[in-house]
Amino acid sequence: MTEVLDVLIVGAGPTGLTAAAEAVRHGLSVRIIDANGQGSIHSKALVLHSRTLEIFTDMGFVDHVLDRGQEFRALNMHIDGKTLTRIDFRAIDWQDAIYPFWLSLPQSETERLLEEHLARLGVKVERHTKLTGLVQHADRVEATLTHLNEAGEGLKDEVIEVPWLVGCDGARSATRSLSDIKFEGTADDELFILGDVALAWDEPEDEGQNFMSADGILLVVPLPEPKRYRVIAHMPKLSADDKPEISLNMLQSLMDNRTGKQTTLSDMVWSSSFNVKHLVATHHRQGRVFLAGDAAHIHSPVGGQGLNTGIQDGYNLMWKLALVHQRIGSEKLLDSYQAERHEIAESTIRKVSLATKVVTLKTPISRTLRNQLASLLINTDAVHNKMGRDVGMLDIAYKSSDIVKDDSVSRNRAQKVIQAISDSGVNFDDGPTAGERAPNVLYLDEKGKPHSLIDSLYGTPHKLLLFAGLSDRRPSEMLCEVQAAIAQRYPAIQTCLVTTTAVSKAEWDGDVIVNGDGAIHRRYGVTDEAVYLIRPDHHIGYRSQPVAADLIQAYLEELFV
Repeated sequence: MTEVLDVLIVGAGPTGLTAAAEAVRHGLSVRIIDANGQGSIHSKALVLHSRTLEIFTDMGFVDHVLDRGQEFRALNMHIDGKTLTRIDFRAIDWQDAIYPFWLSLPQSETERLLEEHLARLGVKVERHTKLTGLVQHADRVEATLTHLNEAGEGLKDEVIEVPWLVGCDGARSATRSLSDIKFEGTADDELFILGDVALAWDEPEDEGQNFMSADGILLVVPLPEPKRYRVIAHMPKLSADDKPEISLNMLQSLMDNRTGKQTTLSDMVWSSSFNVKHLVATHHRQGRVFLAGDAAHIHSPVGGQGLNTGIQDGYNLMWKLALVHQRIGSEKLLDSYQAERHEIAESTIRKVSLATKVVTLKTPISRTLRNQLASLLINTDAVHNKMGRDVGMLDIAYKSSDIVKDDSVSRNRAQKVIQAISDSGVNFDDGPTAGERAPNVLYLDEKGKPHSLIDSLYGTPHKLLLFAGLSDRRPSEMLCEVQAAIAQRYPAIQTCLVTTTAVSKAEWDGDVIVNGDGAIHRRYGVTDEAVYLIRPDHHIGYRSQPVAADLIQAYLEELFV
């Protein structure tokens, strides 16, 4: 009997492996193919950010990642041989971050851990298999798969039909090409070289070093293995067309000239060069075909956003695809993937493009001005904190998305003043808005036992948080009616009462978070009854205060069948 296939994933890098694992977690059957005979053997992308570690926690295998990675504890900035600042990631304000650090882990190891996780879910990557044909129909995709030998030569073709196809096959994506989707942007005439080496020096092994010298920028990034680092250098006198022969002596000379420190490099296990490209696909979705990761966008590695953005593409897409395929969600969910992730790709490219231009300035005057400005700004708390939450990708939001909505009723100024006085300044307008990542809150229950809100949000369903109010209140008839209606009509949504006091089964027959110290209410700006709908990717889909059953129903009818 032929196994039913729901989705074909093309490409088994970090993005494709994440997408495949998420497909399975959300109840879809999946095949994942890759033209290569094995996963990446080189370190490539190095940094996993805070938001990605949250995703891996939801996926259920973050412990494996933390065990293999090394915390990137601090980043030191040097200009012309002088130490300008040390950004201690544990000391800056991460607010609600569960993982207040960067994690150093080579891409090869990230892929291996993801592939092992996928295997535990019962799916094996099909190697030596290439997508060579793609035809879309109204209800399916016809894909031609070419099976290759060890030399990369075609042995035989296989034609399959599948409802959905996700292209995670990199910058030279066959999926994008076969779909005739354009890849638009620019390429800078700037060359970087890098090498993974053993390094003997006096600097801490878990801290990065950024040297801005007259000869160009040089970055030293710690690897998880003891006394091993990646050395990255901008080569301002070379162009993108140059193909330098990278040697240990070359990197040693760059270290000597640009750092002013006593160093000894040895045992270079990998080297590469790259020029900076900023490209984004005109469409992340075309009918039943989707693009994710480098197939949809590529940009400068400054800030380590690329691999993390691809993983977050897969995390954003798969819960939507599952709901639509299972005929629970509306087509509007799939349209939102293009709207949400294309906007993030363009925003990321704008940020890293500007950052790249700043670090690759060539003229002495421009570098001098940059260094003087850096000296004034780099030691401020605002800049340090930006290296945490912003670079850690915790503040990504989808406020302009068509599938998020804020139905809160605006209060006039006098009402807000009264509320601020009577409720100690708690204001719904100050709570997280629709489209933002739902903030985690550490709170105490009615017995004073500590809990973390995020533990109640993990899993595949939507979570509808029904707040009974900050004062000592019982769930009202309205909240009970909303819960009953949701349970009857929307099985993909779990409801949970958030209250400051314990309630009996007679008062509420369902999940309850007893927020004894009121911390959740205050963080979410709730005084009276309110609702927050948290999506499976932990972004806020909907919120309202006061609770209006007809408005909630109208919102849900647009998204669910």
